[in-house]
Amino acid sequence: MTAVDTSEMTTAEAVEAVCAVASKRPVSEPDATKTRVAVLMSGGVDSSATAMLMIKAGYEVVGVTGWLIKSGSRCCDTGMVDAARVCEQLGIEHHAVDLRELFKSEIIDQFHQSYARAKTPLPCSVCNTLIKWGALLRYSQKILKARYIATGHYGRVVETEDGFRLARAKDPKKDQSYVLWGLTMEQLKSTLLPLGEYGKDEIRAIAEGGGLVTANKPDSQDLCFIPRGTTTQQYLGNFLQVETGPIVHTVNGEMLGQHQGTFNYTIGQRKGIGIAYHEPLYVTSIDPDTRTVYVGPPEALLRKELTASAANWLMETPPVESFEGLAKIRYNSKAEPATIYPLPDAQIRVVFHEPQPAITPGQVLGIYDLTDTYMLGGGWID
Repeated sequence: MTAVDTSEMTTAEAVEAVCAVASKRPVSEPDATKTRVAVLMSGGVDSSATAMLMIKAGYEVVGVTGWLIKSGSRCCDTGMVDAARVCEQLGIEHHAVDLRELFKSEIIDQFHQSYARAKTPLPCSVCNTLIKWGALLRYSQKILKARYIATGHYGRVVETEDGFRLARAKDPKKDQSYVLWGLTMEQLKSTLLPLGEYGKDEIRAIAEGGGLVTANKPDSQDLCFIPRGTTTQQYLGNFLQVETGPIVHTVNGEMLGQHQGTFNYTIGQRKGIGIAYHEPLYVTSIDPDTRTVYVGPPEALLRKELTASAANWLMETPPVESFEGLAKIRYNSKAEPATIYPLPDAQIRVVFHEPQPAITPGQVLGIYDLTDTYMLGGGWID
Protein backbone atom coordinates (compact mmCIF):
# COMPACT_ATOMS: atom_id res chain seq x y z
CA MET A 1 0.00 0.00 0.00
CA THR A 2 1.19 3.49 -0.82
CA ALA A 3 0.61 6.16 1.81
CA VAL A 4 -1.35 9.23 0.72
CA ASP A 5 -0.34 12.53 2.33
CA THR A 6 -3.70 14.07 3.25
CA SER A 7 -2.42 16.63 5.76
CA GLU A 8 -3.16 19.64 3.52
CA MET A 9 -6.48 18.32 2.17
CA THR A 10 -10.05 18.68 3.28
CA THR A 11 -11.69 15.46 4.48
CA ALA A 12 -13.57 15.08 1.19
CA GLU A 13 -10.40 15.61 -0.85
CA ALA A 14 -8.53 13.12 1.31
CA VAL A 15 -11.19 10.44 0.79
CA GLU A 16 -11.05 10.93 -2.98
CA ALA A 17 -7.23 10.74 -2.93
CA VAL A 18 -7.32 7.46 -1.01
CA CYS A 19 -9.87 6.03 -3.44
CA ALA A 20 -7.77 7.14 -6.42
CA VAL A 21 -4.78 5.17 -5.15
CA ALA A 22 -6.92 2.20 -4.17
CA SER A 23 -8.59 2.08 -7.58
CA LYS A 24 -5.30 0.89 -9.09
CA ARG A 25 -5.53 -2.41 -7.20
CA PRO A 26 -7.35 -5.40 -8.70
CA VAL A 27 -10.95 -5.79 -7.53
CA SER A 28 -13.27 -8.61 -8.52
CA GLU A 29 -16.50 -7.87 -10.36
CA PRO A 30 -19.67 -8.15 -8.25
CA ASP A 31 -21.73 -11.33 -8.51
CA ALA A 32 -24.79 -10.33 -10.54
CA THR A 33 -26.96 -12.83 -8.64
CA LYS A 34 -26.19 -11.41 -5.17
CA THR A 35 -26.02 -8.08 -3.35
CA ARG A 36 -22.46 -7.13 -2.47
CA VAL A 37 -21.75 -6.04 1.11
CA ALA A 38 -18.45 -4.67 2.36
CA VAL A 39 -17.92 -5.66 6.00
CA LEU A 40 -15.69 -3.22 7.87
CA MET A 41 -13.38 -5.54 9.80
CA SER A 42 -11.18 -4.50 12.72
CA GLY A 43 -9.92 -7.99 13.46
CA GLY A 44 -12.19 -8.37 16.50
CA VAL A 45 -14.86 -10.95 17.18
CA ASP A 46 -17.79 -8.60 16.46
CA SER A 47 -16.82 -7.65 12.91
CA SER A 48 -15.67 -11.22 12.24
CA ALA A 49 -19.07 -12.58 13.26
CA THR A 50 -20.71 -9.85 11.15
CA ALA A 51 -18.96 -11.16 8.04
CA MET A 52 -20.10 -14.69 8.83
CA LEU A 53 -23.71 -13.59 9.38
CA MET A 54 -23.75 -11.65 6.11
CA ILE A 55 -22.53 -14.72 4.22
CA LYS A 56 -25.20 -16.87 5.88
CA ALA A 57 -27.81 -14.27 4.92
CA GLY A 58 -26.92 -14.77 1.24
CA TYR A 59 -24.90 -11.65 0.51
CA GLU A 60 -21.70 -11.50 -1.51
CA VAL A 61 -19.24 -10.36 1.14
CA VAL A 62 -15.86 -8.64 0.96
CA GLY A 63 -13.81 -7.60 3.98
CA VAL A 64 -12.37 -4.10 4.34
CA THR A 65 -9.92 -2.90 6.98
CA GLY A 66 -8.62 0.61 7.48
CA TRP A 67 -4.89 0.88 8.21
CA LEU A 68 -5.04 3.66 10.78
CA ILE A 69 -1.93 3.71 12.95
CA LYS A 70 1.70 3.92 11.90
CA SER A 71 3.02 1.95 14.89
CA GLY A 72 2.64 1.21 18.57
CA SER A 73 -1.14 1.01 18.70
CA ARG A 74 -3.26 -1.33 20.75
CA CYS A 75 -5.24 -2.76 17.85
CA CYS A 76 -3.68 -2.10 14.46
CA ASP A 77 -0.60 -4.20 15.25
CA THR A 78 -2.67 -7.39 14.94
CA GLY A 79 -6.06 -6.14 13.72
CA MET A 80 -5.32 -6.23 9.99
CA VAL A 81 -3.65 -9.61 10.29
CA ASP A 82 -6.58 -11.09 12.21
CA ALA A 83 -9.10 -9.60 9.77
CA ALA A 84 -7.18 -11.12 6.86
CA ARG A 85 -7.05 -14.50 8.62
CA VAL A 86 -10.83 -14.46 9.15
CA CYS A 87 -11.43 -13.53 5.51
CA GLU A 88 -9.23 -16.44 4.46
CA GLN A 89 -11.23 -18.76 6.72
CA LEU A 90 -14.49 -17.50 5.19
CA GLY A 91 -13.18 -17.61 1.64
CA ILE A 92 -13.77 -13.93 0.90
CA GLU A 93 -11.61 -11.08 -0.40
CA HIS A 94 -9.87 -8.79 2.06
CA HIS A 95 -8.92 -5.20 1.25
CA ALA A 96 -6.70 -3.00 3.45
CA VAL A 97 -7.01 0.75 2.87
CA ASP A 98 -4.21 3.08 3.95
CA LEU A 99 -5.88 5.82 6.01
CA ARG A 100 -2.97 6.62 8.31
CA GLU A 101 -2.55 10.27 7.31
CA LEU A 102 -6.30 10.95 7.40
CA PHE A 103 -6.63 9.28 10.80
CA LYS A 104 -3.73 11.27 12.18
CA SER A 105 -4.99 14.66 11.01
CA GLU A 106 -8.70 14.17 11.73
CA ILE A 107 -8.66 11.95 14.84
CA ILE A 108 -5.32 11.95 16.67
CA ASP A 109 -4.36 15.61 16.17
CA GLN A 110 -7.90 16.74 17.00
CA PHE A 111 -7.78 14.65 20.18
CA HIS A 112 -4.73 16.64 21.36
CA GLN A 113 -6.28 19.96 20.37
CA SER A 114 -9.55 19.19 22.18
CA TYR A 115 -7.75 18.64 25.48
CA ALA A 116 -5.75 21.82 24.89
CA ARG A 117 -9.09 23.67 24.66
CA ALA A 118 -10.33 22.01 27.90
CA LYS A 119 -12.73 19.72 26.07
CA THR A 120 -12.95 15.99 26.68
CA PRO A 121 -13.29 14.42 23.22
CA LEU A 122 -14.95 11.20 22.09
CA PRO A 123 -12.63 10.15 19.22
CA CYS A 124 -14.45 6.87 18.52
CA SER A 125 -17.52 8.85 17.48
CA VAL A 126 -15.43 11.03 15.13
CA CYS A 127 -13.81 7.90 13.71
CA ASN A 128 -17.22 6.39 12.99
CA THR A 129 -18.33 9.48 11.09
CA LEU A 130 -15.16 10.37 9.17
CA ILE A 131 -13.32 7.06 8.79
CA LYS A 132 -15.84 4.20 8.79
CA TRP A 133 -18.87 5.96 7.29
CA GLY A 134 -16.69 8.47 5.46
CA ALA A 135 -13.59 7.08 3.79
CA LEU A 136 -14.38 3.36 4.07
CA LEU A 137 -18.01 3.69 2.97
CA ARG A 138 -16.87 5.77 -0.01
CA TYR A 139 -14.16 3.24 -0.86
CA SER A 140 -16.62 0.34 -0.54
CA GLN A 141 -19.16 1.94 -2.85
CA LYS A 142 -16.85 3.54 -5.40
CA ILE A 143 -14.07 0.95 -5.65
CA LEU A 144 -15.60 -2.31 -4.46
CA LYS A 145 -19.04 -1.59 -5.98
CA ALA A 146 -20.76 -2.63 -2.75
CA ARG A 147 -24.42 -1.78 -2.21
CA TYR A 148 -24.05 -1.76 1.59
CA ILE A 149 -21.48 -1.70 4.32
CA ALA A 150 -21.94 -3.79 7.45
CA THR A 151 -20.19 -3.24 10.77
CA GLY A 152 -19.91 -4.96 14.13
CA HIS A 153 -21.70 -2.18 16.01
CA TYR A 154 -24.57 -3.15 18.28
CA GLY A 155 -27.47 -1.15 16.88
CA ARG A 156 -30.31 -1.62 14.38
CA VAL A 157 -31.35 0.06 11.14
CA VAL A 158 -35.12 -0.28 10.84
CA GLU A 159 -37.66 0.98 8.33
CA THR A 160 -40.71 2.53 9.96
CA GLU A 161 -43.77 4.50 8.83
CA ASP A 162 -41.60 7.60 9.24
CA GLY A 163 -38.76 6.21 7.13
CA PHE A 164 -35.44 4.69 8.12
CA ARG A 165 -34.42 4.97 11.76
CA LEU A 166 -31.39 4.11 13.86
CA ALA A 167 -32.69 2.01 16.75
CA ARG A 168 -31.06 0.78 19.91
CA ALA A 169 -29.71 -2.77 19.99
CA LYS A 170 -31.96 -5.38 21.55
CA ASP A 171 -29.28 -5.95 24.22
CA PRO A 172 -29.25 -2.63 26.16
CA LYS A 173 -25.91 -3.46 27.81
CA LYS A 174 -24.18 -3.56 24.40
CA ASP A 175 -26.09 -0.80 22.60
CA GLN A 176 -23.77 1.51 20.60
CA SER A 177 -26.33 3.75 18.89
CA TYR A 178 -24.98 6.72 20.89
CA VAL A 179 -21.66 6.78 18.98
CA LEU A 180 -23.47 6.57 15.62
CA TRP A 181 -25.32 9.87 16.04
CA GLY A 182 -23.26 11.54 13.29
CA LEU A 183 -24.41 9.34 10.39
CA THR A 184 -26.38 11.00 7.62
CA MET A 185 -29.67 9.52 6.47
CA GLU A 186 -28.00 8.51 3.19
CA GLN A 187 -25.28 6.67 5.10
CA LEU A 188 -27.85 5.01 7.35
CA LYS A 189 -29.72 3.64 4.35
CA SER A 190 -26.46 2.11 3.08
CA THR A 191 -25.74 0.36 6.38
CA LEU A 192 -26.47 -3.09 7.79
CA LEU A 193 -26.05 -3.73 11.53
CA PRO A 194 -26.80 -7.42 12.08
CA LEU A 195 -25.40 -7.57 15.63
CA GLY A 196 -28.22 -5.40 16.93
CA GLU A 197 -30.37 -8.50 17.10
CA TYR A 198 -27.94 -10.40 19.36
CA GLY A 199 -26.24 -10.30 22.74
CA LYS A 200 -22.47 -10.51 23.12
CA ASP A 201 -22.54 -14.09 24.40
CA GLU A 202 -24.55 -15.13 21.35
CA ILE A 203 -22.03 -13.50 19.03
CA ARG A 204 -19.11 -15.28 20.67
CA ALA A 205 -21.02 -18.56 20.36
CA ILE A 206 -21.64 -17.89 16.66
CA ALA A 207 -17.95 -17.14 16.13
CA GLU A 208 -16.90 -20.24 18.05
CA GLY A 209 -19.39 -22.36 16.12
CA GLY A 210 -17.84 -21.14 12.90
CA GLY A 211 -14.33 -21.82 14.16
CA LEU A 212 -13.24 -18.22 13.67
CA VAL A 213 -9.73 -17.46 14.94
CA THR A 214 -11.02 -14.32 16.68
CA ALA A 215 -13.82 -16.07 18.60
CA ASN A 216 -12.11 -15.69 21.99
CA LYS A 217 -10.22 -12.47 21.30
CA PRO A 218 -10.72 -9.99 24.18
CA ASP A 219 -12.71 -6.82 23.52
CA SER A 220 -10.76 -3.60 23.07
CA GLN A 221 -11.45 -1.27 26.00
CA ASP A 222 -9.24 1.75 25.33
CA LEU A 223 -8.35 4.24 22.61
CA CYS A 224 -6.56 2.46 19.80
CA PHE A 225 -3.84 5.08 19.28
CA ILE A 226 -2.61 5.28 22.88
CA PRO A 227 0.23 2.77 23.42
CA ARG A 228 -0.23 -0.10 25.82
CA GLY A 229 0.61 0.72 29.43
CA THR A 230 0.21 4.48 28.90
CA THR A 231 -2.51 6.59 30.53
CA THR A 232 -4.31 9.30 28.59
CA GLN A 233 -2.54 12.00 30.63
CA GLN A 234 0.90 10.42 30.10
CA TYR A 235 0.19 10.23 26.39
CA LEU A 236 -0.98 13.85 26.17
CA GLY A 237 2.12 14.96 28.06
CA ASN A 238 4.15 13.98 24.98
CA PHE A 239 2.27 16.51 22.83
CA LEU A 240 0.95 19.31 25.06
CA GLN A 241 3.09 21.79 26.93
CA VAL A 242 2.58 21.78 30.69
CA GLU A 243 1.33 25.22 31.75
CA THR A 244 0.62 25.54 35.44
CA GLY A 245 -2.30 27.45 36.88
CA PRO A 246 -4.54 27.81 39.94
CA ILE A 247 -7.02 25.33 41.35
CA VAL A 248 -9.94 27.41 42.67
CA HIS A 249 -12.96 26.48 44.80
CA THR A 250 -15.93 27.26 42.60
CA VAL A 251 -18.21 28.19 45.54
CA ASN A 252 -16.07 30.38 47.80
CA GLY A 253 -13.30 31.41 45.37
CA GLU A 254 -10.52 30.08 47.59
CA MET A 255 -7.30 29.20 45.78
CA LEU A 256 -6.46 25.67 46.85
CA GLY A 257 -3.28 24.94 44.94
CA GLN A 258 -1.56 24.73 41.57
CA HIS A 259 -2.15 22.21 38.79
CA GLN A 260 0.33 20.80 36.27
CA GLY A 261 -1.64 21.36 33.05
CA THR A 262 -5.39 21.60 32.45
CA PHE A 263 -5.25 18.55 30.15
CA ASN A 264 -4.81 16.41 33.27
CA TYR A 265 -8.38 17.19 34.35
CA THR A 266 -11.89 16.52 33.12
CA ILE A 267 -15.34 17.54 34.37
CA GLY A 268 -16.58 15.30 37.17
CA GLN A 269 -13.11 14.05 38.11
CA ARG A 270 -12.59 13.36 41.82
CA LYS A 271 -9.37 11.35 42.13
CA GLY A 272 -5.98 12.75 41.23
CA ILE A 273 -6.84 16.44 41.66
CA GLY A 274 -3.73 16.86 43.80
CA ILE A 275 -5.05 18.84 46.75
CA ALA A 276 -6.17 18.01 50.29
CA TYR A 277 -9.52 19.32 51.54
CA HIS A 278 -11.92 18.59 54.40
CA GLU A 279 -14.64 17.33 52.00
CA PRO A 280 -14.64 15.51 48.65
CA LEU A 281 -14.07 17.84 45.70
CA TYR A 282 -14.82 17.36 42.02
CA VAL A 283 -13.66 19.21 38.94
CA THR A 284 -16.61 21.43 38.02
CA SER A 285 -15.19 23.44 35.11
CA ILE A 286 -11.95 24.33 33.33
CA ASP A 287 -11.01 27.70 31.85
CA PRO A 288 -8.27 27.16 29.23
CA ASP A 289 -7.73 30.90 28.70
CA THR A 290 -6.81 31.62 32.33
CA ARG A 291 -5.57 28.04 32.86
CA THR A 292 -7.85 27.73 35.89
CA VAL A 293 -9.28 24.45 37.18
CA TYR A 294 -12.41 24.93 39.31
CA VAL A 295 -13.40 22.36 41.92
CA GLY A 296 -16.32 22.03 44.27
CA PRO A 297 -18.76 19.74 46.08
CA PRO A 298 -20.86 17.26 44.08
CA GLU A 299 -23.90 19.56 43.95
CA ALA A 300 -21.77 22.12 42.08
CA LEU A 301 -21.64 19.68 39.16
CA LEU A 302 -25.39 19.83 38.54
CA ARG A 303 -26.74 21.64 35.47
CA LYS A 304 -30.19 21.74 33.90
CA GLU A 305 -29.20 23.09 30.48
CA LEU A 306 -26.68 22.60 27.72
CA THR A 307 -26.07 23.70 24.17
CA ALA A 308 -24.55 21.58 21.43
CA SER A 309 -23.08 22.37 18.02
CA ALA A 310 -22.75 20.57 14.66
CA ALA A 311 -26.24 19.14 15.09
CA ASN A 312 -27.15 16.09 13.03
CA TRP A 313 -30.69 14.70 12.78
CA LEU A 314 -31.35 11.04 11.98
CA MET A 315 -34.85 11.78 10.78
CA GLU A 316 -36.33 12.10 7.29
CA THR A 317 -37.71 15.50 8.33
CA PRO A 318 -35.53 17.28 10.91
CA PRO A 319 -37.46 19.09 13.67
CA VAL A 320 -37.86 22.85 13.63
CA GLU A 321 -39.85 23.28 16.84
CA SER A 322 -39.19 22.19 20.40
CA PHE A 323 -40.25 18.71 21.47
CA GLU A 324 -40.02 16.34 24.41
CA GLY A 325 -37.41 13.60 24.23
CA LEU A 326 -34.64 11.83 26.10
CA ALA A 327 -31.11 13.26 26.15
CA LYS A 328 -27.91 11.32 26.84
CA ILE A 329 -24.70 13.14 27.78
CA ARG A 330 -22.13 10.34 28.06
CA TYR A 331 -21.70 6.80 26.85
CA ASN A 332 -22.43 5.11 30.17
CA SER A 333 -25.28 7.36 31.32
CA LYS A 334 -29.03 6.95 30.94
CA ALA A 335 -31.02 9.04 28.51
CA GLU A 336 -32.94 11.52 30.67
CA PRO A 337 -36.23 13.40 30.00
CA ALA A 338 -35.69 16.85 28.52
CA THR A 339 -37.14 19.51 26.27
CA ILE A 340 -35.18 19.75 23.01
CA TYR A 341 -34.92 23.09 21.18
CA PRO A 342 -33.54 22.97 17.61
CA LEU A 343 -31.69 26.24 16.94
CA PRO A 344 -30.31 27.99 13.84
CA ASP A 345 -26.76 27.29 12.64
CA ALA A 346 -26.93 23.57 13.48
CA GLN A 347 -27.20 24.10 17.22
CA ILE A 348 -29.37 22.48 19.88
CA ARG A 349 -30.45 23.64 23.33
CA VAL A 350 -31.49 21.04 25.89
CA VAL A 351 -33.35 21.74 29.14
CA PHE A 352 -33.46 18.69 31.41
CA HIS A 353 -36.43 18.04 33.65
CA GLU A 354 -33.98 17.28 36.47
CA PRO A 355 -30.42 18.64 36.88
CA GLN A 356 -27.68 16.40 35.49
CA PRO A 357 -24.15 15.94 36.87
CA ALA A 358 -20.91 16.66 35.03
CA ILE A 359 -22.14 17.84 31.63
CA THR A 360 -18.81 17.86 29.80
CA PRO A 361 -17.79 20.04 26.81
CA GLY A 362 -16.49 17.95 23.93
CA GLN A 363 -18.69 14.94 24.64
CA VAL A 364 -21.65 13.84 22.55
CA LEU A 365 -25.26 14.82 23.10
CA GLY A 366 -27.46 11.94 21.99
CA ILE A 367 -31.20 12.51 21.56
CA TYR A 368 -33.71 9.64 21.70
CA ASP A 369 -37.47 9.44 21.37
CA LEU A 370 -39.61 9.15 24.51
CA THR A 371 -39.75 5.36 24.21
CA ASP A 372 -35.92 5.27 24.29
CA THR A 373 -35.97 3.18 21.11
CA TYR A 374 -34.82 5.46 18.30
CA MET A 375 -31.80 7.75 18.09
CA LEU A 376 -33.16 11.02 16.71
CA GLY A 377 -29.89 12.95 16.42
CA GLY A 378 -27.25 14.71 18.42
CA GLY A 379 -24.37 17.16 18.50
CA TRP A 380 -21.13 18.10 20.27
CA ILE A 381 -21.68 19.52 23.74
CA ASP A 382 -20.45 23.11 24.05
